[in-house]
Amino acid sequence: MEELIKNDKRLFWCNLCYFIILTLFVVLRIISSLGLLNIGDYEDALFTLLTQVVILFAVPLLMYTLVFKQKPKDIFRVFGYRKISFKVVLCSIGMGFVAFFVIMFVSSFFSVFIQMLGYEPYVSYGTSSEVSIWSFLLSMLTVAIMPAIFEEFSHRGMLLSGFNKMGSVKAIVMSGLLFGLMHLNINQFFYAFVVGMLLATVALITRSIWPSVIIHFINNGLNTYLDFAETNGLWGANFNEIVSMSGVNVLLRFVLYILIITIVLYVGVWLLIKMFTLTKQAQFKKFVSEFTNIKDPKQVIDIENADELLKIYLTEGKSIDEDLQKQKNKNGDGDKDAPQYEETGVPQVLVKKADGSIEVQQQSRDSRGMTFAELIKLLLPKDNGEKYKPTFKENFFLYCSICLGAVVTLMTFIWGLF
Repeated sequence: MEELIKNDKRLFWCNLCYFIILTLFVVLRIISSLGLLNIGDYEDALFTLLTQVVILFAVPLLMYTLVFKQKPKDIFRVFGYRKISFKVVLCSIGMGFVAFFVIMFVSSFFSVFIQMLGYEPYVSYGTSSEVSIWSFLLSMLTVAIMPAIFEEFSHRGMLLSGFNKMGSVKAIVMSGLLFGLMHLNINQFFYAFVVGMLLATVALITRSIWPSVIIHFINNGLNTYLDFAETNGLWGANFNEIVSMSGVNVLLRFVLYILIITIVLYVGVWLLIKMFTLTKQAQFKKFVSEFTNIKDPKQVIDIENADELLKIYLTEGKSIDEDLQKQKNKNGDGDKDAPQYEETGVPQVLVKKADGSIEVQQQSRDSRGMTFAELIKLLLPKDNGEKYKPTFKENFFLYCSICLGAVVTLMTFIWGLF
């Protein structure tokens, strides 16, 4: 697995793999438009099965397995399939509702914008008859569950892990852009681009792909249920009518929209910080556990992001000394030659000196007064060393993917003008 993580060619293969994925997407769309996938009522299910399971999951997994000669479980690990706490799961569910409203507002705004340019969106006139529960469950599988699993595998898994050399911000923007272009539709591009960046940010903050999977599922699941409710006259059937506020004064409607958007953004930022704090606390507890298990003073211990972990822990108003002492009591007194902790009431961490020895050093409590801006700066992983500049060869297929996706998306816009 280490070879896969440190492989210098991972960015190149990531871009090549995604270009293959996007090309297969376009080919499958053409085949479907020609009616070659016409199998009646299950045509959409077959199309989803091919795009999600085969193209977005099987193709990259097989390619990475053959190229890097790694076991699938190691590839999943590199792609960010790490356990998350129950609290992070709850935050992810809440973020799913936030993403739902963000998409709704972004989609509405850009729909109005492109319609002002003369674009007429395609309207599908579905049946007004009731939809069976089995059709609803099939829709949940194909629209909510499968995209949440397989689209995240390719975009927040493969792409983010491949783009990490470019820095967090570029990785977020580029993965979001490709996610938007992957939909190959001008109607979906804008909100998919925005929500793609949100999902990438969450994945980097939590160091796991599972929160993004949950958010993706909640958003798609809500849309699927609301369509089902509207058709069958269930609870939530008039949701779109309520949101449109058609019977409300224009000025009041504008004020209410601004209020709702402000609340949604506030909750979204709060959830991001909460997920970040929970993740760092979990990292720090693991660090404390490893720290107090040291028996050999020369033993090297992983203290990745130790400063950031300490700052986050201190912002919760806690001292790590108590945790260290509790862990020591559980493990026994240990080796007398091991580093000893002092009851100073000030956090202490293990540091490796230039001569290779290890000692305990105290940390300042000044970080307890860390400002909101300073906390925000800690959200995304820090770039290691100088900013990496990919070569043209590494990014060649990235440019190809952007061009292909942009051309098809632009064609859907032009098509809507006539």
